[in-house]
Amino acid sequence: MLSVKKSFEIDFFFANILVPVIALALYCSSFGYISSRFLLEGVNYYFVSKMAKYLLFVIGGALLTFFVILKAKSGRGPAFKRSTEKFHPDDFLLLLLPLTPAVQYILSNQEILSARDSMYVLIVVVLFLGLYIFALPILLGNVMPTRTLMILGLAFVFTIISMSSISDYFHWFEKGALRKQLMVFSGVFLVVWLFYNLNQRKILYLFIGLNFIVNSSLQFLQGDVADATSARLEENKLLSLVGKRTPAITPNIYLLLYDAYVPNETMLAYGIDNSAQESYLEEQGFTLYPHTYSIGATTLATMSRVLNASTEYYGNHRRAVSGDGVAQKLLRNAGYETYGVFPYDFMFQGIGSSYDNSIPQNGSPSSVLLLKGIFMGEFRFDIEDDEYNEQTHEQFVESKRRIFEAISGKQVFVYMHSNLPTHTQNSGSCLPDETDQFKERLRRANLEMKQDVNMIVGNDPSAIVVVAGDHGPHLTKNCFDTTDVYDISEISRLDIQDRYGAFLAIRWPTGDFVRYDDITVLQDLFPAVFAYLYKDATILDSKIEPIIPVQPYSSISGATVDHGSIRGGIDDGEPLYVSGQ
Repeated sequence: MLSVKKSFEIDFFFANILVPVIALALYCSSFGYISSRFLLEGVNYYFVSKMAKYLLFVIGGALLTFFVILKAKSGRGPAFKRSTEKFHPDDFLLLLLPLTPAVQYILSNQEILSARDSMYVLIVVVLFLGLYIFALPILLGNVMPTRTLMILGLAFVFTIISMSSISDYFHWFEKGALRKQLMVFSGVFLVVWLFYNLNQRKILYLFIGLNFIVNSSLQFLQGDVADATSARLEENKLLSLVGKRTPAITPNIYLLLYDAYVPNETMLAYGIDNSAQESYLEEQGFTLYPHTYSIGATTLATMSRVLNASTEYYGNHRRAVSGDGVAQKLLRNAGYETYGVFPYDFMFQGIGSSYDNSIPQNGSPSSVLLLKGIFMGEFRFDIEDDEYNEQTHEQFVESKRRIFEAISGKQVFVYMHSNLPTHTQNSGSCLPDETDQFKERLRRANLEMKQDVNMIVGNDPSAIVVVAGDHGPHLTKNCFDTTDVYDISEISRLDIQDRYGAFLAIRWPTGDFVRYDDITVLQDLFPAVFAYLYKDATILDSKIEPIIPVQPYSSISGATVDHGSIRGGIDDGEPLYVSGQ
């Protein structure tokens, strides 16, 4: 017959080593299944998949060890006793630890989240946390200490919910580093386990509570500061210079934007010769502006300001691109019908469409997109189109061409924004074939551009047709923001072009455009267009200062471009573009 000591050894190994490892494997497998079921295969999915594989070996070793011990102790199995440990009401404060990053995500995305969206995200996250911290420990309480399972679940969900921040910090894309992920998981488990076993729960609860309050308050205050700095729309120079006058001419206006499209000088630096496409546009009557750049390095930072003809957003960063910009207001006043034509609803998130006509009509709710990012473990730039593929892009192309055909003869402004050739994945780390991937997307973008231009010029030859890119593809250095990664002394002309360069070509209906096309940055586009429509060069006084802002955000380590000249970096004092100088 086994002694009490021998029985304790078997029960302890079973309850505190074997079952916790099995429980953790169950957590990983269940989360991995849910992720694959709902197409959320990102950093978190590969984290739990890898950990589950390693845990299978650990479980095998633990089972072998258990049976060896069992045989040595005369073959008696473990005693299945329900844990006498009870949940304390204060244990619910543990939810605040993994809730802290979730609340930060919610607060930092208030521009696209309604109160209802925020509450929905919060409820889903709390239910997810409760499942692993409380529900499963209760179910498994018959075979192991409830407290150990609770702490295990806490460490697991904290790692999952925090993964988006961790991925951002380490520049992970799709897959992370298991060793670093396990350090986070193990660190949380050990710290909480020690506090519990040293009977210092109150100190732990206090720390978790203070951490939640301080971090959430700081995130909330940052949002308030951003809202307080919004400029007044009534102060816009273009709005005041145009006023309520009637334009001299009213040609249709097509703004055809191809994401991350840059001039050929930049393309050549990538090893890509795009001169044939530029020659095609010139043959179609377009004037090229090969030295144009933007004051923004992202779509919203560029296009919101283009449509406002300002450095300001006037509130929500999507206000202008969603149809409520200064350009659209003035064109409506002049009798234009506005169209917004997009492959997916990025421009409308949290604000909806203000265009008279727009596609797509509906998209994924912002709350769903945020939850996708949280559970994927990375906030990828293309999260709103993770199911977007060549077939759905062709559907978008067909939809926009039906629109181009249907609006012939009307007085319209169309803003079409294609997601080709687009930029890198923005993780902060280049993929091995990043440039080759861009080259292939560029080929498809060029074909789409030719088809768009041929249709519009054929149907509406007297229209103003603008072909443009919003920013560069981010193919150099770390393929993302260089700030805090590279010193300003390492920033080259190409690095700046690669982020702030913007292709621009315009087909003007008449030759007198030369009086009005004074364009340095892409944000000069609508001052030039309205000067042309009203035959009034004084409207060009609404142009912004062509200076890339260093504060509050810079993608090039503090370097800038001032009136076409580089300030800072390797090419300090030299022109941003050298071709044709």
